[in-house]
Amino acid sequence: MFSFIDRQILTLLIQPIRADLHISDTEISLLQGLAFTIFYSVLGLPLGRYADRGHRRNMIVGGLVVWSMMTISCGLAHNYTQLFLARIGVGVGEAALAPAAYSLICDAFRPQRRGAALGAYSSAIYLGIGMSIVVGGMVIALIKGADAVTLPLLGEVRSWQASFIYVGLSGLLAVPLLLTVREPARDSVMHARQQPPLRAGWDYARQHSKAFTAQLLGYAFLAMAAYAFGSWIPTFFIRNHGWLASQAGIQYGLAVSLFGTAGGVASGWLADRLLARGRRDARIAITLLVPLAWIPLVLGAVLASSAGAALVLAGAAAGFSSMANSLGPTTIQDIVPPWLRGQATAVFFFVINLVGLSVGPTAVALVTDHVFHADAMIRYAIPTVVVPSIALGWLLLAWGRRAYVAAC
Repeated sequence: MFSFIDRQILTLLIQPIRADLHISDTEISLLQGLAFTIFYSVLGLPLGRYADRGHRRNMIVGGLVVWSMMTISCGLAHNYTQLFLARIGVGVGEAALAPAAYSLICDAFRPQRRGAALGAYSSAIYLGIGMSIVVGGMVIALIKGADAVTLPLLGEVRSWQASFIYVGLSGLLAVPLLLTVREPARDSVMHARQQPPLRAGWDYARQHSKAFTAQLLGYAFLAMAAYAFGSWIPTFFIRNHGWLASQAGIQYGLAVSLFGTAGGVASGWLADRLLARGRRDARIAITLLVPLAWIPLVLGAVLASSAGAALVLAGAAAGFSSMANSLGPTTIQDIVPPWLRGQATAVFFFVINLVGLSVGPTAVALVTDHVFHADAMIRYAIPTVVVPSIALGWLLLAWGRRAYVAAC
């Protein structure tokens, strides 16, 4: 949750950052996507290999300290270059989380409960996204429209800088809690063998290439839709419904927290129930049903004339987005042996972030800036990117469904 608060707090601060740094939507989108993913994606690969043998709890603690400090550094930035570099640092710290967390949870829960456990973990993504927007909105409300605030030791900073500093400091509060987590015993077969060479993982992936290709790219396009929608919806409410940033943050953030968390938990629980009844393709089957509701909700949210209706529809869209995207990392765990979990998770998030986070927000910004040529046209730019992304993800997962079952 804290990782996504620090990652997504930028979403609510677009307007003041643009005004202070004199940058465009496209440059903002590079802060949201490319700056974060440059090292997040690359470092995830060696860190994934370490997670398959190293101390995963300590790996997460170290990452948390780094990304929290770098979020504080975002609040100390005075120009676009400094902010871009600080966002790279946030990605460096967060690269440690996913490989270690998924490997740790898989060893802590038996397979019959693994879907619910990983679904609960994944739902924190949407809780974090929602809370980042809520926290940002509360900070803006507390500042009460002031362009600058005075902080102890730091002196006067801009209001958006204070938001980064506050959320970065809050993340450090989770360190003592993480230190209470015990490292679970690894799979007994894996513990008895030496770590295989990198080539062994590559050979395994080649043997199941269709399943890996379909899942990696399919869920990457679904993630692209989720990031494209989530990154710009608060701005949509500000530009198209005249909301204050604090209002957009608190109301939409609470909606995402409620619907998104419920969607992630529900998808994991439902998949475990279907698996227990013999549906080996349960996770893929649920994902393929989600767009039937997700696409209409996205279109309804951005086209609704009423802000209240748009809020409810956007929150519900986040819930179905959470259902689909929470299942993705779990399907990868289904088709890899224990010795490959960390590395497979790292590769999964490498592709997810390279396609989803790097491309999704930037694609919406490019369509707004260079196709519609008006800030208010964000309401049409969002579905222009989101709907085709969902459709492509659906087609890829449907194509690889049988290969996934065969690999389980």
